[in-house]
Amino acid sequence: MIRPGSGYRNEMNNRFATYLAVACILSCTAGVYGQEVLIPLAGLHSGQLPVQHEDQRLKVTGGDTLELPFLDDFSSPGTLPDPKLWSDTYAYKNNSYDVNPVTIGVATLDAVDAEGRLNIISQEPSPSDYLTSLPINLNFPGRNDVYLSFFYQPQGLGDDPETGDSLLVDFYDPASRQWNNVWSEAGSESTDFRQVFLPVNGPDYLVRGFRFRFRNYASLPGSQSFPSNNGNVDQWNIDYVFLDTARSASMTAVNDVAMVSSLGGLLIDYESIPWPHFKRAYQRQIKSKIPIVYRNNDTTDRNVTRFLEITDLTNFHQETYSEGAINLPAGSQDTCEFLYNFPFNPYEADSVLFRIRSYLVTDKLDYKWNDTVSRYQEFYNYYAYDDGSAEVGYGLQGEGTIDARVAYHFNSFEEDTLRGVKLHFNRTLNDASRDYFKLCVWAYDAVNKKPGILRYSLQGVRPEYGNDLNEYETYEFDTVLTVKDDFYVGWIKTTTNMLNVGFDRNNDSRGQIYYNLGQEWTHTSFHGSLMIRPLLGKRLTPPAALPGFVPDDVNIYPNPADRTLRLDIPGTGTAGDWYVRIFNLQGIVVKEDRTTGGDIDVSHLP
Repeated sequence: MIRPGSGYRNEMNNRFATYLAVACILSCTAGVYGQEVLIPLAGLHSGQLPVQHEDQRLKVTGGDTLELPFLDDFSSPGTLPDPKLWSDTYAYKNNSYDVNPVTIGVATLDAVDAEGRLNIISQEPSPSDYLTSLPINLNFPGRNDVYLSFFYQPQGLGDDPETGDSLLVDFYDPASRQWNNVWSEAGSESTDFRQVFLPVNGPDYLVRGFRFRFRNYASLPGSQSFPSNNGNVDQWNIDYVFLDTARSASMTAVNDVAMVSSLGGLLIDYESIPWPHFKRAYQRQIKSKIPIVYRNNDTTDRNVTRFLEITDLTNFHQETYSEGAINLPAGSQDTCEFLYNFPFNPYEADSVLFRIRSYLVTDKLDYKWNDTVSRYQEFYNYYAYDDGSAEVGYGLQGEGTIDARVAYHFNSFEEDTLRGVKLHFNRTLNDASRDYFKLCVWAYDAVNKKPGILRYSLQGVRPEYGNDLNEYETYEFDTVLTVKDDFYVGWIKTTTNMLNVGFDRNNDSRGQIYYNLGQEWTHTSFHGSLMIRPLLGKRLTPPAALPGFVPDDVNIYPNPADRTLRLDIPGTGTAGDWYVRIFNLQGIVVKEDRTTGGDIDVSHLP
C-alpha cells in the first residue's frame, strides 16, 4: 500500500474529519436529495472470521513459548500478523489507514472477515477482530518492572468507532485458562496515536505461557436508510507493541529511528501507465525526486545514512543512490529527497515492473524492519490514479440519482484501443450495493473542459466482488473503441442505491472526477482517487505470470549484517529453488549462489 509524503498526509488529515462529517450528513438526507457520498468500506483485509470456541482461538500457529523482549511494530512485509509472534490472523497489517504513525506500519482491527463480509449485523456493539500473542515466558516471580506498552489510534483514515464501540486488552492466566480484561477504551473521532503502559504483575501472569490479546467491538451505523451504506466500520490502528522487563510507565520514549511513510511512485500524474505509452511520455512523466519521511523517536540525537535503490525487475538492472549521513535531533522528523538519474531507456515489452526501495543505516540497537520501505512501480496495460487500496467507498445515492452518472478523466499519451476497465467495488451487508449499472465512455468537451458526448454504454453490468484484499474485477467492452488524448470512463446508475466504488484517500485526483445528477457536470467535493483503471492495448487475455520479484513473505535480516544474512523462504525444499545475488553500492556482484534459504555467510564482505 502506498503513502505520499508527510506534508500531503497532514493536509489530508486536516481535511478528513470535515469530509467524513459531510458524508454522514449527506447519507442521512439522501432520501430527499440525491448526493455524492463517502461511506466506510468493506473488503479491507485477509483476516479470518472470529470463531466461537476459546480453544480454537488459542491455537498456536507457529513457534514455541517466546522469550522477552516481545516487539512488533507491524512494519515487516505482508498483510497478516507475523506467525512467529501472533497466533491468529484477524488483524490487517497495513500502512494505509494510519495517520502520523510512530513507525511505518500498523495492525488494524475493524468489522469485516476475510472476504470483506461484515462480522456484525446489528447496531448494537458486537465482538469483531482479535490480535492474540503466542505464549510468552514470563517466569519472573515477584518482579514489578514488567510492562506491556503499545500505541493506539481510533479512526485514522477509516471510520471513527462510536462511543459504544471499544478496543480492549486481555491478559491470559495459564493456570485457570481464563482471559481477564485489563484495559479498554471507548470509541471516538481521533487521528492521534496515544501510548498505553500496562503493568504485568502478580502470580497469575508472571509464569511461562502468559499471553495477551487485543480485541474490538464494532456496530453498524445508526442510520439504516440505505442498506448499501452498511460497509466496514469502526477502525482501530495499533502500533509498536512492546513487552519486556526493566521498564516503567515513565519510560515513554521509543528508542528507534524509523521510516514513517511509504514511498511514492515514479510518475507525476499517475500511479501507473501502460509501458508502450511510457516510452512516449517518460521524459515529462518521471519525477526528478523521490522523498522519504523518517523520524528519530529516541531521546538522543542519532546518526542516519539514507539510501535509495531502483531495480528494473524485467531486465534486472539496478542502481543505488545515497544522500549521505546526517545527525537527526531527538524527537524530530525529516524528509529526504533523492535526486536520481536511472536510465529508463524504454525498450520493447508488453509490461515492466520496477522495485523502488529506500533504507536507513542506523545503530544496531534499532528494530530493523522499519528501516526499509519499498514499493513496486507497475507498467502494465492500464492507467491508474489510485494506489490499489480503498479507505472508503464512493457513490451517488438518494432520490434523483436514477440515471445519475460519474465520469473519470484520463489522458492517453498515444492512440490506442480501449478494451475495458478494471473496477474495485466494496462489499456491503448482504451485498446490498449489487445493483445493475451502465459502464460508459465519454468524449472530451474541449470547450467546457468536461465530459462530452456519450461514446459507449455497456448495459446489464453489476458489481462483482473478489475474494482477496482490494481485488479488481475486469469488465471487457463488446465494442472496439479507439482513444487518444482526453477521454472519460465511468458509470450511469439505474437505482437510488450507491454502487460503493473503492476510493483511495492517499492519492488526490479530485480534479479528474465529475458527477452529474441531471443538470450539469460538477467536480467531486471529495479529495482522493476512484479505483477505476481503463485497460488499453492488445485484446484482453487471461492473466499470465507477472515478472518475477521477491514476494512479501520472503524475509531477509538483519539489516545491516556483519557476519550472516538470514533468508527465510516459505515453501522451498530442494537445492536451487532460489538464486541469490549480492551487489555492492557500485552495482558489482560480490556474491552469488543458489539457495533454499537459511544463513548466508557475508563475513568476508566489507
